[in-house]
Amino acid sequence: MNTDVDRVVAHLSPGAGPGMTEGARALMRDIMAAEPAPAMANASTRAAAPAGRRGRRSRVLRAAVPGVALLAAAFLGLSWLLPAGHGLGPGTAAALDIKKEDGYYVIEVKDLYADSATYEAQLRDAGLDVTLKVVPSTPALVGSVFPTSPTEGRYLDEIKTIDQPGGCDKMGGCPIGVKIPENFQGPAEITIGREAKPGEPFENGTSIDALGEPLHCLPYIGRTVAEVRGMLQERGVTVQSFTDMDPETGGTKESVPESWLVEGGNMTEPGKASLSVYEGSQPQEPGGRRGENCPTS
Repeated sequence: MNTDVDRVVAHLSPGAGPGMTEGARALMRDIMAAEPAPAMANASTRAAAPAGRRGRRSRVLRAAVPGVALLAAAFLGLSWLLPAGHGLGPGTAAALDIKKEDGYYVIEVKDLYADSATYEAQLRDAGLDVTLKVVPSTPALVGSVFPTSPTEGRYLDEIKTIDQPGGCDKMGGCPIGVKIPENFQGPAEITIGREAKPGEPFENGTSIDALGEPLHCLPYIGRTVAEVRGMLQERGVTVQSFTDMDPETGGTKESVPESWLVEGGNMTEPGKASLSVYEGSQPQEPGGRRGENCPTS
C-alpha cells in the first residue's frame, strides 16, 4: 500500500540547539496528524469512548498515513546514528562530506555531533542556504529528516535522500545520504531526529505503536492500565504519567486507577511513556485491539 516518495536529508548535531521553529513544528503536526480514509471503518470500535475523550488524544502525535508518513519524515542509516562516544567518529575530519554529482550536491554526514555552526559553515561554503537543527526523538523517529522552507512554509520535496540497500526497520526508510539540486536557492530548514540521552525528554515523537516504538502491532487499545503497564515493563518501559481524557476532569496525572482503560500513548523520554486513559467499566474489545499504525495485510 505504501508508495515510495522522495524523502530528504541527513545530518546530526548536538542537542543544545533551539530545535524546530514553530512554523516547522506546526507543519509537521499538520502532516503527521492526518487520518487515513480507511479509519472511518473503525469508527464503531471507538463508540465506547465519548467524543470529548477522543479529542484529548490530540496531544499524542499519531503516525501518519502510509503515503503521508513517507512524505513527512525520512530516516538516516544506522551508521549515522551512533553517538560520538562509541568510538566510531571521524576525529578531526570535516563534519560533512559534500560532493557535486550529476547536478546535485551529494552530502554525507561524517561527524554526528559537530555543532550546528560547523555544519552551516560547510554548507554555506558550498553555496547552500541551509540550516540544520536536531531534536531528541522517539525510536521511530531517530534519524527522521524534515526539511521545510521557512519563508514558504512548505515541505521541500526537491531535496532527495539516498537510501541504503536492503531492509529497514523505520517508518519511512533508512537514507544514508542526501542530494540537494545545485540550483537550489533556499532557504531551507532541516530538522533531524537523534537519539535522546538518558533522562532527556523527547521533542519529536509519534504514537507508541508506530513502527519502531515499543507497542508496535500489539493489541493494547482498550486494555486496562494494569495490562498495558505490564506489556511496557516487559519491554523495559515504565509509565511516567497519564493523560486523563475526561473533558471535565481530565489532564495530566501521575497516577490513575489500574482498572482504567488505555486509548493511546507515547514515549516521553528513553524508557518512559505516557498513556492516554479514561474511566471505563470493561475493555472495549476482549484482549484489546491494535492501533491504526499496524498494517492489516
